[in-house]
Amino acid sequence: ERTFRELAAYVDRNFETLDLHDVVPGTPSKRLRMVFTFDDGWWDNYEVVLPIVRAHKIPLTIFICPQTLGRTVPFWPERVVALLRALRPNIRTSEIKREIEQLKREAPQDREQNLARLAQETKRRGVSCELASIDRTISWREIAEMDRAGVKFGSHTHSHEILTCVPADTARQEIEGSGAMIERMLGKPCTAFSYPNGSWSPEVRRAVADAGFKLAVTGDRYVWTAGSDPLTIPRSNVYEDDVVGLDGRFSSAMFEYSTIWKPWLRSKLRPRMKASAPKPALATL
Repeated sequence: ERTFRELAAYVDRNFETLDLHDVVPGTPSKRLRMVFTFDDGWWDNYEVVLPIVRAHKIPLTIFICPQTLGRTVPFWPERVVALLRALRPNIRTSEIKREIEQLKREAPQDREQNLARLAQETKRRGVSCELASIDRTISWREIAEMDRAGVKFGSHTHSHEILTCVPADTARQEIEGSGAMIERMLGKPCTAFSYPNGSWSPEVRRAVADAGFKLAVTGDRYVWTAGSDPLTIPRSNVYEDDVVGLDGRFSSAMFEYSTIWKPWLRSKLRPRMKASAPKPALATL
């Protein structure tokens, strides 16, 4: 919370922040422009983020998965983390990340079978797996309150399936069903989409376009320019390690390196390299 509060204050003083839905890349501006977005709809978006962005008048878009709202442990990666740490208390974070990346490439039913095997192993060994301590997602009541406060909501699919890893029909159902439910619950059009895991393909992009979305954000860490495809908008993943210095406090130098210089350099080298897809949070224009 402290890091995000200091980050927001710094951005407020030095940059122009825009609503994702109102951006026209390439238009003249005296200051570098930024867009703030969050994926998944975690509870701290309501409890922590909302008061901070309102205090600094920073527009915010949150991408939600209707099927996962108002739940504890709504996403399988958190279950993996809890299960692996219960089975192997000294496991390294890098090992957990490798396990999660491997599971992302599996079909949903295969992944669930592997998770079930891990859960059975914890029971067999009699070790405690504290899933209840993991954060939860916001509910429709909190979403309605944030909507009234000016927060915009977009689709992050219905259940957070990685669209490049499921059959085309499943991907279309995930895309179309989520947007329709958000529109029904909020009583307004849902025109923005975020690809889970930042992963997209030409076929998935076509399904997003067919569903009527006007904007879609990826995890490709480039700069958003006038030449960018509005259905594959690049974003820079931002997490605490990216923006703090050696003293553990917010560092403006680290923040600008992560969100401005790094994406700019990648954009300059783009013809010679393949885009990566980290979990997104903020875009620079």
